[in-house]
Amino acid sequence: MKIFLSKITVPFLLLTAPLGLRAGEAPLADDRVQITSDFVDHLLAEARGRNPALAAAGARADAANAAADAVRAWEDPTATVGLSLPTSRGFKSSEEGNLIYGIEQKIPVFDRPKLARDVAAADAAKEKLSLDFEAEKLRRDLNAALIALALADTTIDLAQQDLGWLDATLAAVDHRYRVGKASQVEWLKIQTERAKVTDRIKTLKLEREHRQVELNRMLNRDLHAPWRAMALSAAITTSVAEEDLVAAALQAEPKSKVLQQEIARTQATSRLTREQRRPEIGVGVQGRSYTGDAGFREGMVTVNFSLPWLNGGRYASDYARDRARERVSEHELADHTLGLREEIHHQTIDLDAAYRQAVLYRDELIPLTEQTLSSASAAWAGNLGLFQDLLDARRMLVDHRLMLAQALADQARIRAELCLLTGRNDLAALPQTALRADKPMTMPEDSK
Repeated sequence: MKIFLSKITVPFLLLTAPLGLRAGEAPLADDRVQITSDFVDHLLAEARGRNPALAAAGARADAANAAADAVRAWEDPTATVGLSLPTSRGFKSSEEGNLIYGIEQKIPVFDRPKLARDVAAADAAKEKLSLDFEAEKLRRDLNAALIALALADTTIDLAQQDLGWLDATLAAVDHRYRVGKASQVEWLKIQTERAKVTDRIKTLKLEREHRQVELNRMLNRDLHAPWRAMALSAAITTSVAEEDLVAAALQAEPKSKVLQQEIARTQATSRLTREQRRPEIGVGVQGRSYTGDAGFREGMVTVNFSLPWLNGGRYASDYARDRARERVSEHELADHTLGLREEIHHQTIDLDAAYRQAVLYRDELIPLTEQTLSSASAAWAGNLGLFQDLLDARRMLVDHRLMLAQALADQARIRAELCLLTGRNDLAALPQTALRADKPMTMPEDSK
């Protein structure tokens, strides 16, 4: 009766223990939160009113808008009041007047107010684009943090399922040890494996808490506010042609827009600086009265202008400085465009690698390892195989499922990065290209 139990109960315990993520199945089968564009948009809307970095960018945009509205077409007039003192040279204040007063106004010539408004408007537009860029970066960071949280949840789930298998195996080893079919070393190995996994689960839960802290910091929530478990998408995504990604990025990438607007701002500044070399012109009226009887004695109209030619070299240096800043902005945009092409090329390679890895583990390695584990379990239960083979097969299966989860997370993270690089919330609008997997691996035939 004991031998019968060792041959039937042990395989039954091992094969019915939780196996976790199977090939082709979603990593998590419960009602965990799915990471969708709408969900990320909801979090981004919350962050707009709470995230300090985004609030700072918004404040800079508000300040730039206020600065544009503050540009004056007419400078404030200048009033003059003075009193002439009597001298010994025959000055008669009663005849010529001893109270001098007047007003002077600079004339807005050479389109200086318009040029100043152009500079302020260009700066305001740049800050607005910078705000949009910060928001898109925050969207990407939220996506990445959510994906990291989902991967942590998946890893914990797989570790707990692994612990369940180890518990069932430990029960089988105990049974076999009692009937003399297992050694103490086997019992020690399974105890050691179980202790390692138990400790790893504790570490994984602490790491998940940090993922929650990371998300809460972005949203300016209480750092230890709990989050529901997140789910990784089980879909192995398609790719987008690199040419389509580059075209979309050159048209709508947020940072490129900021750099293009910086060029417009430096050009407007150069035009304004060039006009500073021209003289400033003002007109005024002046009068004289006598304080004794308050009678008006004399009046005049004045025209005044600055003499910028005396500092012509300095103005030329100012203009050369701003022209150099224009070239700086243009070179920065050119360098960013080259870097953008390189980054998209790198991301498409990584996306292709993540796709092939997901297909490899889902369609080939996981099914193969499951079959191997099943065979190793039956062989060990029938005293035809080594217990170490059983443990090795289980470890490989757990590792393969973790690699599949990592590949799915990498796909989601790379697509979020590509969304930022192309200025889109979703890549679905771009033409999709299905990636082809390599020829599936076949099980080797049993040797005769």
